[in-house]
Amino acid sequence: MPPVSSVTVSESNGLTFLDVDNALATARISLFGGHILSYVPKSDDKERLWVSPHAYLNGERPIRGGIPVCWPWFSDDHGREKGALPSHGFLRTQVWKLIDSKDDDSGTTIELSPSFTRADGFENECNVSMVIKVGNTMDISLITENTGVAPFEFNCALHTYFHVDHIQHTLISGIEGQYKDKLDNWALKATPTPYAITGETDRIHLAPIKTADIEVDGNAFTQVVSEGNDSLVVWNPWQSAASISDMDPFGYKHMLCVETSLTQGKTLAPSECHTLKQTIVPR
Repeated sequence: MPPVSSVTVSESNGLTFLDVDNALATARISLFGGHILSYVPKSDDKERLWVSPHAYLNGERPIRGGIPVCWPWFSDDHGREKGALPSHGFLRTQVWKLIDSKDDDSGTTIELSPSFTRADGFENECNVSMVIKVGNTMDISLITENTGVAPFEFNCALHTYFHVDHIQHTLISGIEGQYKDKLDNWALKATPTPYAITGETDRIHLAPIKTADIEVDGNAFTQVVSEGNDSLVVWNPWQSAASISDMDPFGYKHMLCVETSLTQGKTLAPSECHTLKQTIVPR
């Protein structure tokens, strides 16, 4: 169906993009991966998302930056040998479809769905959709519905790369409790206070944290509100970015991943629906 007037469709290098421009904000979405690439509220005209300057924007591989969609597993937690199945699942490398769009005084709402939800590693009957609201905030809802006759378990995440002016001038607040440290054999550790990023960081915070704030130079910049999650992931590759082929060696200085996540296994009964939602709130 044709999109509403606030949405322009464009193509580049074989990919299709939806560009949103309304009275409140602009945004860019790639249909490859159902991948949000930009969100700029007009209240301050500052980009909230970070995309690697070396990101592949031609469909050859997942896009580095923005908001990748992880589903139906997170990382390599698929029950097989690492590398046997695609990391973070198979939704971020397929072309999504525009199902619906609408405008109102609060912004622009876009509904997308992937081409398929059954593949090697996940053979269950379900529907998946993503609803994106672009306004004074950006709301992203990843919806999974069990349309089969048997329950199934899945994980998922909105793997958001937030833009920061400089990681060494950035703090996170609102996160408490323990986390699993991937870089230290999954050791359980206490969340630091104040929460600064001072080196390579890959942590799964084991609580349904609802609100986290990203502060830059002592000022609130972006608030991350999560619903339907059982964890929050914080990631920055630091100088390991130099070994990532689609990332600038110094790109780590300007990004911080705070990911609204299900990482502990969610069982969905027949006819049951689950929504993982992240709201990006400019400050």
